Amino acid sequence: MGAMAKVPGDAQLPPQSRPDNGNTSRDLIRCLSLSAWLLALLASHAWPARWDIVPSLSVGETYTDNLSLTPDASKRSDWVTQVTPGISIAATGARLRFNASYAPEVTYYARGQKDDQVYQRLNATGNAELAKQLLFVDAGASVDQYNVSLQGPLTTSNVNTTGNRTTVGTVFASPYLRHNVGSDVQAEARFTYSVVNSDDQSSLLNSVADRINLQLASGPAYKLLTWGLAYRKENIDYESGQDTDIEVITLNARRLITPTVGLLAQGGYEYYKSGVIAPTEGPSWSAGLDWAPTPRTRFAATAGQRFFGDAYTFDFRHSTRLTTWSAGYNQNVTTTRSEFLIPATTSTAGYLDTLFSSRFPDPVARQKAVDEFIARTGLPPSLSAPINVFSTQLFLEKRWNASAGILGARNVLIANVFGLTSDGLAGDLVLPTAPNTSIQTGTSLLWNWRMTARNAWNLAGSYSRNESPNTGQIDNLTYVGMGLTRQFQPRLSGSLNYRRQQNDSNFSASDYTENAVLATLQMRF
Repeated sequence: MGAMAKVPGDAQLPPQSRPDNGNTSRDLIRCLSLSAWLLALLASHAWPARWDIVPSLSVGETYTDNLSLTPDASKRSDWVTQVTPGISIAATGARLRFNASYAPEVTYYARGQKDDQVYQRLNATGNAELAKQLLFVDAGASVDQYNVSLQGPLTTSNVNTTGNRTTVGTVFASPYLRHNVGSDVQAEARFTYSVVNSDDQSSLLNSVADRINLQLASGPAYKLLTWGLAYRKENIDYESGQDTDIEVITLNARRLITPTVGLLAQGGYEYYKSGVIAPTEGPSWSAGLDWAPTPRTRFAATAGQRFFGDAYTFDFRHSTRLTTWSAGYNQNVTTTRSEFLIPATTSTAGYLDTLFSSRFPDPVARQKAVDEFIARTGLPPSLSAPINVFSTQLFLEKRWNASAGILGARNVLIANVFGLTSDGLAGDLVLPTAPNTSIQTGTSLLWNWRMTARNAWNLAGSYSRNESPNTGQIDNLTYVGMGLTRQFQPRLSGSLNYRRQQNDSNFSASDYTENAVLATLQMRF
């Protein structure tokens, strides 16, 4: 959530991406061309499909007493108007699935016209079966705004002119062949081309990547012993920067020792190289067990060695008719651009999809029910989650999380806790004080109370602690939000919300507090 708070040391806060009219037009053309390209790619065959197209319009007015999330001595208030026209498109057929939403935010500031802005927002995904049971394609495109650095103010709202947010656009196409050799072997060969563009070139350069995935796995003929062989090779080409090469091969096996307990084993070799820095490489192995007493419960854990030392994974998932529970830990070598191409795991829609699974077994009907529930209750789009810090370097990510969701007759409760440590890599060295190193921990809680058939109350709270070891900055951020949503008509709703966010930092120039009130009307046509 942020502002022009002074960053200590040599660290420089990247400038806020505030494009002029020419750049806004360019972004609009990019958004529409990405969605049109994706739609044309998936609809190139005239397959029967059900198409649902829903236009919408949202108008909101926000008053904030700290527009740029600066310290009290320099904060300023403002009235902000947001007009958001939108359209959602969903197609479902035997061989085609496509979902897209486009909702640009047109933002006007009463006291600062230079801040007026059009923020492009797009999310589109789809998959198609081009040749029956043989050739498939997955594709997707997105445009959204994200926080750039942990050392600046953090916010999830485009209202705040923090100087620490920018627009990132992604697009990918992934054709693949899938073939079964009788009931013994399942084979898949996939090629993925992806593009990630950022309006903040000082922190994240534009890039394109080619990735090849080859997989062989045991077929249904194998019962007691199952196995899989996987190979991945990826080249990331950064604009005016250095290439990154990734190559990983793994062989895994699972042996049932009882009908519900299996032994796990994995071995392989991994290679990572970024620019002129010596490659990071070495063998890897792990062993563990998994336990699946019911189709709704699974536990798996492994321990082993990788090039950086001891390596562990842990995964637990359990669901009932009205609850969902999960916990996990993993270690992974990744990049900022790669994280932008991975779907978010803390979205409200994702939790509701699991909670609604027993009521709506059909995925299409379930997604529609989830979308209508969110629109009717005014739930926020996601829980609190770690920030994807901008960098072009490889880093070692150690991530843990736990979450729970409860669905009642009139209440929904969703909670999560998380931790993420990102360390820079140089050759075989892990650098805990590199510029792209960070330590993030936090928790959040979301409660929805459906007071009547037309009225809903939301309460949200979160806390996060963010550390930047290379500068020594430590921030403690708290957030509280609450609001009332009213369904005036089947397609017309309104909401009134209040939020307070406060950052306490060991660098006084990074302290800030904001109080804001937001009134919104939304119409679906």
